Amino acid sequence: MRNLPFVIDNLNGGFMLVEGILRVKGSTLTFEFQKKDTVLEVYKSDLMTVEIPFTDLQMVEFKKGLFSTKLILHASNARALKDIPGNELVSRTLKVKKKDKEIAANISSKVNLELSEMKLRELED
Repeated sequence: MRNLPFVIDNLNGGFMLVEGILRVKGSTLTFEFQKKDTVLEVYKSDLMTVEIPFTDLQMVEFKKGLFSTKLILHASNARALKDIPGNELVSRTLKVKKKDKEIAANISSKVNLELSEMKLRELED
């Protein structure tokens, strides 16, 4: 599966944004990103890598709009997303370019299918 470039904007009152890449490795989402300032565009943080196992997620929502595409991660607890910058406690909204919407849809489908299978295995035990 291909990497998904994304942006998380409107951080720190709109003065910061996050640019990064999301990839699926087995049953884990791997984020590589850096923070940037939006005013002078001179500050860039170090590159950070965060891994989130599927077990920490409730669902991944794919929203396709006229002007933007979004991938919304819903976590099962606040601790799961603490290392990824964002304004919400248990969710993160990744903005995706139109050309990458198929990758976002595939990631959403894959993660949600895996989550459903994990829940079914729990019910069988």
